[in-house]
Amino acid sequence: MCGMLRHPPRMLDPALSPTRLVHPSDRPPVVIAAPERPSRLRNARAVAKLAALAAKLLLRKWFGRGSPRAAGVLLRSTFEDLGGLWIKAGQLLSLRIDLLPAAVCDELARLQDRNVGFPPEEARRIVEEELGGPIDRVFDEFGTVPFAVQSISQVHRARLRREQCYVAVKVQQPYVAELFARDLALIGRVVRAVAFLRFRRHMRWDFALDELREVTAQELNFQYEASAIRRMRRRLRGQKMYVPKVFRRYGTKRVIVTEFIHAALMSDVIMLARSDPARVTGWLAANNISPSLVARRLIDSIFRQILEHNLYHGDLSPAHIVLLRDSRVALIDFTMTTFTEREFLEKYRLFVTALAGRDYAKAADMCLMLCASLPNLDMEEVKEQLVRSLRQWATRTLVRELPYREKSIDNATIDVVDVLSRYGCTMDWGWLRIRRALMTLDLSLERLYPDVNYTRLLQKYFDEAERRRLRALVGPALVQRTIGGYMTALDIQVRLNEYTMFQGTLVRRHAQVFQGATNKVAALFAAMVSQLTLAAVVVGALAFVVLLEQRYPAQMRPLMGPQLARLADSAPQLDGPLWGLVFVVLAYVYVVLRNLTRRLRQKDIRPHERVAAV
Repeated sequence: MCGMLRHPPRMLDPALSPTRLVHPSDRPPVVIAAPERPSRLRNARAVAKLAALAAKLLLRKWFGRGSPRAAGVLLRSTFEDLGGLWIKAGQLLSLRIDLLPAAVCDELARLQDRNVGFPPEEARRIVEEELGGPIDRVFDEFGTVPFAVQSISQVHRARLRREQCYVAVKVQQPYVAELFARDLALIGRVVRAVAFLRFRRHMRWDFALDELREVTAQELNFQYEASAIRRMRRRLRGQKMYVPKVFRRYGTKRVIVTEFIHAALMSDVIMLARSDPARVTGWLAANNISPSLVARRLIDSIFRQILEHNLYHGDLSPAHIVLLRDSRVALIDFTMTTFTEREFLEKYRLFVTALAGRDYAKAADMCLMLCASLPNLDMEEVKEQLVRSLRQWATRTLVRELPYREKSIDNATIDVVDVLSRYGCTMDWGWLRIRRALMTLDLSLERLYPDVNYTRLLQKYFDEAERRRLRALVGPALVQRTIGGYMTALDIQVRLNEYTMFQGTLVRRHAQVFQGATNKVAALFAAMVSQLTLAAVVVGALAFVVLLEQRYPAQMRPLMGPQLARLADSAPQLDGPLWGLVFVVLAYVYVVLRNLTRRLRQKDIRPHERVAAV
């Protein structure tokens, strides 16, 4: 809250601040340790640990003792030991449910960095260095102990001298930029080595590395988060969702100052609901908070962020959701705020619209269009499997007694990806980012609204979205008089848009029909090239026999028949370097012909041909 100013900043209405749920003294104390510059031997130790990890995985596989769950536990423990950017890398890998077994992804999703704070005098030094002056010039209070510690920063409660407001000051850890730079360099070398060895090329390692670079750049520069907060604050205004104010004048790459919100974290509510449910129930009633209403507002908000604003909070974990009075909600920590490429967004919008309208055939078509890559496959077979999977999910949403996880949107995504991965289809990173936002939100929703019906909620969302769109176009006074004609025109527009988009799918299907028609021709050429490959092997063997005869005639003549003897006599006498050149050329021809044969014999990918990931 702020004191009396001539132009006070727009802050949270104090009437929306709930009563205290958890006293600061009830929280475990923050572990403080002196910061250390990354050791020069860090990468050497990391290489040794990665080599040990690879050896353990190979031994488990060779001796038949390996299971996806055990491999996931081993990966998680290794990444946690490595720390630093390896935690982020493991968390990114956990999103690849299309390429890695579900058990491995579940274990990697549990990766948590050891959140250890650094001394408050170090935090004060960094703040003064970034703001260019004594800390007392900006703050008349500055908490000596951080109230929150994150992977690369810690947060102190302070009070701005000029604005007379309590704020949260996030300060970047010392040496973290240097640490991430070293880790990123080593991860880049590992990725290049894996790509060179052609290990699981379908993983598209270079794309994963680009994603990690982007995440790292945004996390190390707090100005990205400050910009995201300002934009989200404008977008969410009027949605009963609050975004704390950011104070731009005090923000730098390593320091960000935001409004301090006196409220309860969703993570605290979940924790206390297990140990003291009566206390939580009383607190909710005292502050007029309806869990189901909060859940509906969160669901409505995330889809508005994704589909309407194209700017969404990418990590809605319980620690980033704050409960206010009257079922209002505030969001914090906008480090992972992102957007989606426009064409992909339109495809995803049609996918969700089809789910809401129970048009599972269209939803299946959109799933295929959302993929990053499609191998040569029978699309009708894949579509049939997708439709069956989506219908089963929709049936589960109607059963209130089933667990939330079986009815969530993320569960539908997992089922869809399971089908697609069996056919060799890979997910686009845009889809993975959206899934991360929905997946982290589910941790709160399964507590707030366990009997959710997503189909009904999505239908309601799209009805409200059309009303909002109509009001924006014609104004409130004309809504009722123009709604009929507008909806007709809108339906025509939607159908035209879908028709245009589906032309791409139609062309692709025609191309696959052509691919099927050319399979016989490809098989014929494959047989011919295979014979040429065999001929290259035979020629190489004969050349080797001739070489031995020329070098050791006394030993070879008795072993050779008359035909081979005549061949050896007719062959030119070559010296060592020329024979070496002959064998190099023959080896090159063999490799080229073998690779060509493999390409010509490549078939449509079927589920039983899908190679299971480690």
